[in-house]
Amino acid sequence: MKSIIEQFYYNELVPCEMPAPNSEKYRKTTEFFAQTEEEFLKRFPETKNMLAEYKDVLHSISAMESVNDFIRGFRMGAKFMIDVFTSEKEEKN
Repeated sequence: MKSIIEQFYYNELVPCEMPAPNSEKYRKTTEFFAQTEEEFLKRFPETKNMLAEYKDVLHSISAMESVNDFIRGFRMGAKFMIDVFTSEKEEKN
C-alpha cells in the first residue's frame, strides 16, 4: 500500500475532488437551494443571466475559502506534528 505522501504525489489523493458530504442535512440544504432558485426564476425570469453570474461569483468565493481552509488545516496539522516531536525531546531532557 502506498503512503499518503506517495498517493498525493501521484495525484491519487486530490482533496478538492473528494465527494460532497453524504448527510441528510446536506441533501436537504441543496434541495432547498435548487427549489428556491427555481421559484425565483419563475417569478423573475428576466434575472436568469444575473443569477447565473451571481452563482459563479459565489462559487469562486467558496473555492477561495476552501483553498484557504485546506492550507490552514494542513499547516495546523504540521504544527501539531512538530509539537508532538518537540515535546518528546523536551520530556526526555
